Order: sequence, then structure tokens, then C-alpha cells
Amino acid sequence: MKVILYVSGTLACMAIIFGSLFKILHYPGGNELYMIAAAILGFVYVPLFAIMRFKKVS
Repeated sequence: MKVILYVSGTLACMAIIFGSLFKILHYPGGNELYMIAAAILGFVYVPLFAIMRFKKVS
């Protein structure tokens, strides 16, 4: 589960960085990269992070 957490966090950060770069340079696809990053963060990274933290506390 840690590997999925690290990979999803890395992918989301890369998508945010490239999305902002694309938006600054006015390349197409910047908005889509932001949406992909938000989806990865919201549906994969944050739930896994919360599960890992709650398991540690218990």
C-alpha cells in the first residue's frame, strides 16, 4: 500500500507541475492535467494517506 501511496503522490505532483507549466506557456492540455491531478489526489492519494495514518494510530 505504501508503494501505491508514493506512486500516486508522485504522479499527482508531476501532473500539477506540468499542468502549471502548460498553462504558463499556453500549451493545450493544461486544464486536463490539472483535472487528472485533482482526481488522483482526491480519489487515490488522500484516502490511502488517511487509511495509513489511522492504522498507525490504532
